[in-house]
Amino acid sequence: MPIPPIYFIRHGETDWNAEMRYQGQRDIPLNIKGEGQARRNGAKLAEILPNPQGTDLYCSPMTRTRQTFALMMQEAGWTDTPWANSVVFEDKLIEFSFGDWEGWTLEEIKEREPTQYWAREEDKWATKMPNGESYQMLAERIGSWFYKLDKPTVVVAHGGVLRIVRYFLEKVPEQDAPLLKTPQDKIYFWSGDEARWI
Repeated sequence: MPIPPIYFIRHGETDWNAEMRYQGQRDIPLNIKGEGQARRNGAKLAEILPNPQGTDLYCSPMTRTRQTFALMMQEAGWTDTPWANSVVFEDKLIEFSFGDWEGWTLEEIKEREPTQYWAREEDKWATKMPNGESYQMLAERIGSWFYKLDKPTVVVAHGGVLRIVRYFLEKVPEQDAPLLKTPQDKIYFWSGDEARWI
């Protein structure tokens, strides 16, 4: 069955994003730059999707995605519309868990747990972080939501989730999927046939 059009918005920047800290499932709010990114994406979404009726709407329930969703809706002029109120806050869209490494920078991980760091560098797809997830596990979680999509869909979620969505749509090799770019100031649009950034 063909995958319908998807408009994927990653949450805006947080202070931990700016500090290059592994964020995962820690509930970190947007910073000022992130709020601006959310508004930019709301305005752009209204341009490319002038009539959202009939489009499914999903959002991760985490604080930074809820904030992004609210600012996006405000900028698009859709706040308090029946469509905006139809949003599903989907637990399966919560960010990839970095487990014990959440709050650490890459340099801190290398210094504190070099053996586990290098093991994961060898295979980012299948290697699970301490008390966290692997991308393979994340793909199983996201797949149980993704493969049920049957209408055009707007999604507000996270970078790890977007990598898995791109992996499914673009047929990216498993070892390349964890390296895919996930900008916070653009919308990832899947037309039903091809992907582009808007």
